[in-house]
Amino acid sequence: MHSSVPRISHPQKQSIKKEFGKNPDYYDQNADCQKESAERLIASLEPWTAIIPRGPILEVGCGTGFLSRHLPGLFKERSIEITDLAPEMVEYCRRKMDLKDEMERVTFDVRDAEYLTAAEESVSLIIHNFVAQWFQDPALSMERMVECLKPGGLMLAAFPGSDSFPEWKEATEKADVDYTGNELPDTEEIVVKLSNLPVKVDYYEDTISSRFSSAREFFRHLKKIGASTAENKDSGLSGSEMKKLIETWDHSASGEITVNYHVVFLAVKKE
Repeated sequence: MHSSVPRISHPQKQSIKKEFGKNPDYYDQNADCQKESAERLIASLEPWTAIIPRGPILEVGCGTGFLSRHLPGLFKERSIEITDLAPEMVEYCRRKMDLKDEMERVTFDVRDAEYLTAAEESVSLIIHNFVAQWFQDPALSMERMVECLKPGGLMLAAFPGSDSFPEWKEATEKADVDYTGNELPDTEEIVVKLSNLPVKVDYYEDTISSRFSSAREFFRHLKKIGASTAENKDSGLSGSEMKKLIETWDHSASGEITVNYHVVFLAVKKE
């Protein structure tokens, strides 16, 4: 059931953890695409709240709390575990939410979601936003999450799919340099593999756009939010190649550049 080649190695996982922990303030204020995706994901969750079975809620990859802040109000009597790989993100989210009266039922933990185990079916809802692209094997990791669900439980996710960044890809072709963006999850592969389980899979795809004053500002933004860790550290562009790419992209845009994320919203209900 795996993809044939892991996308993210263990050393890269440590780099991801480090990069996302560097500047949570910037992330919280400027990760607009992730924030919009979280709001849409929460809107899609609301109709499910009455039919999810009793039991705990698990959020994976909380970041600075774009999703987290909604969960205690939507699930007033349930235990909620809010987790992230980066300790700095967990602490930022905890302080931002400031749940002094809710700490018995809302907990914050550092956890790597790829190593969830299903010793028993114990979770009613697993939810994550802009996390799956950092998994070694997105389909396998989500299969493991589904195994942790109670019968009737739900996994709800949003992630950037493989059709993201067409402008970046077009600019690399015009500049005659390599595209060095990470491989993003393949929607069809994930849906097909999950559909082999006793689940019902629903999904829809949409575009979320961000604007930047220049291509250089886009790449700086990726770095500052922690999203610049490369799958293959040997595949980066030289300084002259990066300059050529930026100049080519800026010239093609003739002003602000638009970056389009192809975002997949996925709901998996366990039978």
